[in-house]
Amino acid sequence: MEEYIPLQISDEFKSSYYNLFYQLSKEAFETAKEHAGHKRYMTKKEACEYIGISFTHLKKLEMPIIEIRGKFLIDREDITAFMNKHKK
Repeated sequence: MEEYIPLQISDEFKSSYYNLFYQLSKEAFETAKEHAGHKRYMTKKEACEYIGISFTHLKKLEMPIIEIRGKFLIDREDITAFMNKHKK
């Protein structure tokens, strides 16, 4: 049989812990809500609207672009990686 030792935790610690848990949960739900229903591969128009630039500018960024039978697709994960790489 295991023995449990009760922990004494200050109200300040409890409050900080609950606030941190609340913030992390809120951020996780917001992120999930933002990405709900988003497809991974976007047309050039969708990708340009997503990041707010023209396709000409998108091509200049040298971001990987998938071309299949004349149709251009951009991977949402490539956009995210590119944007994260260029954060300051």
